[in-house]
Amino acid sequence: MTAYIKKVNQMIVSLPYILGDSSKLKKEVYFNPDWVLMIQDNTVNILGWIQYEKVKWLQNNNPEVPGLVYKLAPMDEKIRKLPHVRKLWEGIFDVCEVKDVFTGKPVNTKQYDIDHFIPWSFVMNDELWNLMPMDSSLNSSKNNRLPKWKPFFEIFAGNQFILYEKIYEMPELHKLFEACYRDNLHSIWAVRELYTFGKNRQEFCHILEKNMQPVYDSARRQGYEIWNRDKVQ
Repeated sequence: MTAYIKKVNQMIVSLPYILGDSSKLKKEVYFNPDWVLMIQDNTVNILGWIQYEKVKWLQNNNPEVPGLVYKLAPMDEKIRKLPHVRKLWEGIFDVCEVKDVFTGKPVNTKQYDIDHFIPWSFVMNDELWNLMPMDSSLNSSKNNRLPKWKPFFEIFAGNQFILYEKIYEMPELHKLFEACYRDNLHSIWAVRELYTFGKNRQEFCHILEKNMQPVYDSARRQGYEIWNRDKVQ
């Protein structure tokens, strides 16, 4: 085997290392200087790839815990990234009325927050498909709890569809949507399924529900409380 490795290294391709002629535990390992230099020059990229593969493995084996890639990130990477989403919703408000998911009244454009339908502490990301404009006075009350799936998801999905329709009707809104790609559109299903052109309301809401409800149910199983909207004064 050692002879074969040396032959491959000499005649076919330069290998990262070859083995010496000693036997068993005394066998030497000789690293190719060019490979050593390449690894040193690309250490950051290599370590990033290793971390990416580790996160993929962890996520595949822990489907009940969404957003592991965000939860393993350094704290400075967990800062909320909402400015582009807010600008997009402001653009929507300029062209049509949007009703608050929890009050049923038009969103007060001077007193609203961008908040997560499923709490940020569970998903650990600022994905566009989980964000909504809501009354600032209710945001602190909702806090780290889940809204009732019925009837609030249907209203939430309806607002998401309004956004979807408008970004394809108006080029200036589509530009604001594109600005969200870096910080707010990382889910493959959202990019390839949800926000692609040509869906009617039923198709859009079905895709959104199909992907959000398992995450919502997982949060419930892990102890997240339901926000009782009826108790809010």
